[in-house]
Amino acid sequence: MYTQTYAVIVLGMLISAPSHANGTINAEFEQRKSAISQSFDLNKKDKITTFDHAKQDYLTRFNQVKSELAKTWDNPKLTNKTQWVQYSQNDKIRRIVDFQSNEVTVEIINNNMDENEINTQLTKQIRQLEKQTMNDAIANDRMLTGISRSPNGDLPIFSGLITKEMLENSNKTQYVQKNGAQTSKISMKLPQNLINQRAKSYLPDVLGASQKWNISPALVMAIIHTESHFNPVAQSHIPAYGLMQIVPSSAGKDVTKRYLGEAKVLTPDILFNSSMNIDIGTAYLNILDTQYLKNVNHPKTRIYLSISAYNGGIGAVAKHFSGEPSLSSLAKVVNTLSPEDVYKSLANDFPYKETRNYIQKVNEKTSFYTSYLQSDSI
Repeated sequence: MYTQTYAVIVLGMLISAPSHANGTINAEFEQRKSAISQSFDLNKKDKITTFDHAKQDYLTRFNQVKSELAKTWDNPKLTNKTQWVQYSQNDKIRRIVDFQSNEVTVEIINNNMDENEINTQLTKQIRQLEKQTMNDAIANDRMLTGISRSPNGDLPIFSGLITKEMLENSNKTQYVQKNGAQTSKISMKLPQNLINQRAKSYLPDVLGASQKWNISPALVMAIIHTESHFNPVAQSHIPAYGLMQIVPSSAGKDVTKRYLGEAKVLTPDILFNSSMNIDIGTAYLNILDTQYLKNVNHPKTRIYLSISAYNGGIGAVAKHFSGEPSLSSLAKVVNTLSPEDVYKSLANDFPYKETRNYIQKVNEKTSFYTSYLQSDSI
């Protein structure tokens, strides 16, 4: 596992990326790239194996942890793109923060517990939630073993929770699991302003990365919102990590290969750092726009293609329009179409339902954030 020091070096190198004006790499960037590249003398086969191993290690751990939780829970759940899941008390208590529904759910296996004991545990869970930092969240996640603490990870993920108000407006139900465990389920709404505050807290990083990589900040915000709903510990079994759900073997690989000179496996240490994640995700949007789609004439068309490629892959997008994963063939076809026709094709006819829905969601949210960023509310 790479250390936090390595993560900081990588971020520094990304910050020194080529300018848009001339595409040259400054001397400082070149020196740092050369220094760190000396420690990664891998042949092509070794690199491919490294990416495959990283993915397989995650999947193996994923299945192992779910199997462990299945001993206690009928429906074991792990943190995903929009839900932050934590277990405590020997897995007898499960807390789920759903960033999409803006809700907290606490489930307590309450065999031999009276009402006062259940309420005590519930109150404890909400108070812990108010204090938990990013470092705490990662340290308590069994999928994320061996990750070093971030010097910027000691701020609370949530602050300003009103425990009494949340508990007073909670909804309590009881159910029995198939294994016979009596379980209490308590659901509570998070204050809406907390989600807005979280989104707003990432704006400085988004604005900085957008300016550097010449990508619309409204588009970056829309992708973060669609990918993770601003869940800072978002992860999926692909695996993908962080706010912009960076996949190490695709977006991470492309960004490091182009701007570090060599494809490298970006680890969770790097991708759970929100500044790095936003920088890398925005850099990947720049690669899609200026490299893969450089022969597409209309900038609006490139945006629509980039959005779909971010979710479904550039090869699948090319194949959808031209029948083959050829970027030159893709450009020839879409250059005969209007941006509106390209959007309709991606939203209505693309073979993956997830990607059809994705471009619609991102497009709608881009419009929202365009207005938001032009308002006086920021």
